[in-house]
Amino acid sequence: MSSVLVCWVVATVANADTKNAIPVKVGAYEYGVVYFFENDKPSGFTPELIADLNAIQSKYFFELVETSSRRRYNDLAMGGFDLILMESPDWDWRDQDVLFSDPIVVEYDLFIARKDDVPGPGWFDDITRHEILCVLGFHYKFASFNANPEYLQDHFGVLFHYDEQQLFDHLLDGEGDVGIVSAGFLARAYAKNPELSQRVFIGPSPDFSYELVAVLSKQSAISLAEFNDLIRIVKREGNIAQEWRDMHGNLPTG
Repeated sequence: MSSVLVCWVVATVANADTKNAIPVKVGAYEYGVVYFFENDKPSGFTPELIADLNAIQSKYFFELVETSSRRRYNDLAMGGFDLILMESPDWDWRDQDVLFSDPIVVEYDLFIARKDDVPGPGWFDDITRHEILCVLGFHYKFASFNANPEYLQDHFGVLFHYDEQQLFDHLLDGEGDVGIVSAGFLARAYAKNPELSQRVFIGPSPDFSYELVAVLSKQSAISLAEFNDLIRIVKREGNIAQEWRDMHGNLPTG
């Protein structure tokens, strides 16, 4: 059999498997190395994990659905997707009628400031003394995970940005005093431009370290038990832990 025919047969079988598989819609929004765009193409840990989940079985076909940090709760509740990957239960999910998967990886949110403005680590002892830059819709431990914009502005005078990249750029341009970004985002920024590490002072303690899980709707096409089984298989047979570490460089991953 020619190589061309073999490839056609394999592709035909794969397409047939996909058509017969149960679709599982997976929500994702721009956040750290979890989901981002590289050269206008979706990239990050979530697309890689979706590919891994599809590679180890044929019963389900996982497909990515974009949402936003503020819209994700309603989108899940209204059936826009079956589950959303890489969330912390503390991010306003505990009061929702949802299910949490087993932990997948650990992430850190870091305090950062312009290096020239920081006399030493003690500068971060009480960040509420400083003007803080945050991402709209994100949750922070210093604010007891209250993501309400009015609350954050009234109590802490927070300045908001659409995403971590915008926050980072404005901080370096002189806006505010301190920003909060995920370790994954900062590692990716350093990888693209190593000189940035000479301009940034990272606080000695993170705002928060947290386990990232999947949040499933109770109407999800895949059960919690089945999803957890697949995650265990991917962890055992794949290299998602190493992929996560690689995306973080020398910054913390748990």
